[in-house]
Amino acid sequence: MNTYVPSGTTQTLRVPYQISEGRDTFLSLKVASDNLVECFIPSEQPPLADLTGRLAEAVEHPVGGKKLSELLGRGKKVTIITENQFRQAPASRLLPWLLARIREAGATPSIVIGCGKMAVLTPAALEEKLGREVVHSGVEICCNDAKQADNYVYKGITSFGVALWVHRKVAEADIIITVSTTQATLWGYGGSGMIIPGVAGHDTVEYDHVMSLTPDCRPGNNACRMQQDKYEAARIAGVSMGINVIVNNNLETTYLNAGDFVDAHREAIRAYDKVYRFDAEKFRNQKADIVVTGSSAATGNLFVHSGWAIVNCLPILKEGGTVIFASQCRGERNCPGFFHLDFMKPYLPATPESNERALKAFYDKSNALWNGCVWYKIFAAMLHADVRVVTLAQNHQLARDIGFCVYDNIEAAYRDAMTRHGADARVAFVPYGRYSILQT
Repeated sequence: MNTYVPSGTTQTLRVPYQISEGRDTFLSLKVASDNLVECFIPSEQPPLADLTGRLAEAVEHPVGGKKLSELLGRGKKVTIITENQFRQAPASRLLPWLLARIREAGATPSIVIGCGKMAVLTPAALEEKLGREVVHSGVEICCNDAKQADNYVYKGITSFGVALWVHRKVAEADIIITVSTTQATLWGYGGSGMIIPGVAGHDTVEYDHVMSLTPDCRPGNNACRMQQDKYEAARIAGVSMGINVIVNNNLETTYLNAGDFVDAHREAIRAYDKVYRFDAEKFRNQKADIVVTGSSAATGNLFVHSGWAIVNCLPILKEGGTVIFASQCRGERNCPGFFHLDFMKPYLPATPESNERALKAFYDKSNALWNGCVWYKIFAAMLHADVRVVTLAQNHQLARDIGFCVYDNIEAAYRDAMTRHGADARVAFVPYGRYSILQT
């Protein structure tokens, strides 16, 4: 087999290879101009100059629903739901102002971290997410812990047939305020899941997550069943106000709104789409042979988060095409870079037969959908695509043991892909794949 050798004019791609501690790390990849069909590079917005000022304005000029000043009152119990440490809404910068307004109104605040079925935060992680000032302010702080079945209150059944149990602190609140990040996810958009899975019980999360398997549950489809079930759960739980932020790939907050949980989230999605949704119509009938994508500072520590980029690139990739995905995956605290991906090991290589076994494992509960909703999406992508991962050498043994094709050199990954697809291969570049929506 011949090895690909570029000729003629080339363009150098700057492929993001970032982690939260290293926001300026890029890999250089030379691609022949004749091969490079399109680069989907977002024109990201600058950070908000006065985040607290924007928050104060947003809660008094809501997108639907009541103003914060109209919601608050003496003696009321106010529960704020935040995301866990893996989402980027700057809770540590927003909460001090919110807590001050709640106390000034004579209300009693509490905070619940929307961990879903993930582990509760360590004291260090709690301070990092909420800020030391908040953690030591005397406000009651709880983490959602789905293993504690007695800590949940039944609220009803959604029209999709999901029985809703929510954290007791949320169920007992007079006012519920959420603080979340709007971004593209494998299931539509982030920010909608503050009740399910954020503060929901084990069974609620599992039954809702069955909808992650439906064909309409895909990045950027806000109308999918799973997304609508999350909205409905928020209505049933009685969320009073949603605060939504957009954080760019440099971990800067560029947008904030507040208001009715559903209406404000939809408005935030429209703002998000102006930057991160791309017209990829040219790939509808002539797909790319190779898509090169990277990972940003917001997601680069764990493959279970950064690997979503692979799925987001599928709309422009031909059947059997190659995704080259660069992500350091340095790991986080005690978690190695490919943490949780071992769940997919029994089903690799990805084949129609192993796909059936994976699906049966979800339904007989020998595998859980709370993490399967992530790895199964990547597994399903591997049914369609040849996936090649560029990552740190420390990850290679575990990643190969799971079943991934890994490299420590992006040029080698690209040469192998070009050898596979030929000198005339069509190449697309999606630097920030996890946050990009490719509309074909």
